[in-house]
This record gives sequence, structure tokens and C-alpha cells, in this order.
Amino acid sequence: LPGPPPPKLEPTSLVKLYGEFTGTSNRKGRCAVILTEKDLVVQRLTSAPVGRNKVVLSLKDCVGCRAYRGNDSADTAAYLVAYFYPLKRRWMSSRVSRQRVEQGFRLASLQDPQANLEEAEKWARAVRERSARQQFPRNGEWVLMSQMSRPCQMMLLVNPQSGKGQALTLYNNHIQRMLNEAGIKHTLVITERQNHAREMLKEADLSQWDALVIMSGDGLLYEVINGLLERPDWEEAIRTPLGILPGGSGNALAASIHHYSG
Repeated sequence: LPGPPPPKLEPTSLVKLYGEFTGTSNRKGRCAVILTEKDLVVQRLTSAPVGRNKVVLSLKDCVGCRAYRGNDSADTAAYLVAYFYPLKRRWMSSRVSRQRVEQGFRLASLQDPQANLEEAEKWARAVRERSARQQFPRNGEWVLMSQMSRPCQMMLLVNPQSGKGQALTLYNNHIQRMLNEAGIKHTLVITERQNHAREMLKEADLSQWDALVIMSGDGLLYEVINGLLERPDWEEAIRTPLGILPGGSGNALAASIHHYSG
């Protein structure tokens, strides 16, 4: 019997990479993967109509991409995984939010494990490079993602008592994975008592951190800001980028700071 029809490709001038791989879980089903300057297009190679088997993922929503070898030393294949957070409308709701989408592929066209890994790494680099070229609005103008500052070392402070005691669970189940997929290194600090963060940040060597991120409600953010302001070098310390992951019952302080700082 004749094989499935070839996928309908993007115009040749737009295609930067093309490959045919299997999935990470289903090795029988093959798909064509097309990388353009703006999208990652995945087309399952079946006889079904194209629209039902085609997925287009915008590189604007891509937070990371990696290549790796499997745990089985006898497996010569390499693996490629890309992580996206596109906006999606919730089921039976008018609300939209970012939801995680993982696309994984198995590359096994060559007998040499190293050659398969090099091919997967070539794809991973190409996806990351083109993701960095995407433009975003900022202060009334368009800038490249690569021009926007991105933390390389981050301190993440979590109050395990906030959010009815769910903050640490949220970190373990969601935040840790997101940071790892985006390639952002972080040190987790779990506060043990009231004013723990305030006392620590009064003395901490801030030169080793690009950003401080607080996962709590208003209380821990209040401690962090006061700890920075009580330092001898407070004028410089308070300029350390701060992030807030709302994990508590109230987040009015974060909203107020954003408003009054512009």
C-alpha cells in the first residue's frame, strides 16, 4: 500500500530546519517537524486530513528546549524536548491563561549515538536562537527577547505557611519544573520563622544573585523589602530585581509597589 501523503510544508524560504522523527512515547507514529523563524510546526504523517494532525506552536511562547540521551545505554537514539506556555481558553469559560505544552521527539536515524545527539542539539540550539529573536512590546516599542534581561542566578524565597500551607506544594509541583525547563538556576530558601528573610537579606551577599523571587503573600514581600532597606548599601540593594509568585491569601502590596513605581 502507498504510504501517507507528504505533509503540506511552509514556503521553502520560511523553513529553517526539517526532520521526520517519532514521538518519545509512541515510536511507531512518525511526524514531520518544521522550524521556521516564528513557529515550530508538527505534522503527524498519517492519511487523515492535514488540519487534524497539524500543530503550530509560536516560538514567542517557548521557554526552553533541550537535547539529551536516554537512560538505556543500548538505545542509540537522542531526544529533543521543547517547552511552550501558550495562552489557551479554559474549558466552558471566557478566561484565558497560559498552559504548559511539551513537545518531545526521538531522533534515531543514525546508528551512531553521538551523531544522533549532535543532530538533536542542533535542533535545540536552533529553537532557542529563534525564540530569542522574537519581538515583544516594551515601553511603547518592540524589542527582541534576547535584549530583555533574564536572570541566570535567582534566590527563590518560599513561606511554607502561606496560602493555607500550599506554597511549598506549588513550588514542588509547578515552579521548580518551570524554572528547570527555562534553564534558570535558582536557590530555594524556605523561611523558618517570622523575620527570617528580613534578617538574612540584611547581611546577604547580593552580588551572587541576579534576582530575588518571593513566593508568598504580602508578609514575606514586606520582610524582603525591609531587609533590603536596612542594609548599609540600601540604595543599591533596593534596585535588585524582585519577582512575586502569588502564593498567599493577599497580594495587595505587590500590586501597590508595581503601581507606584510605574
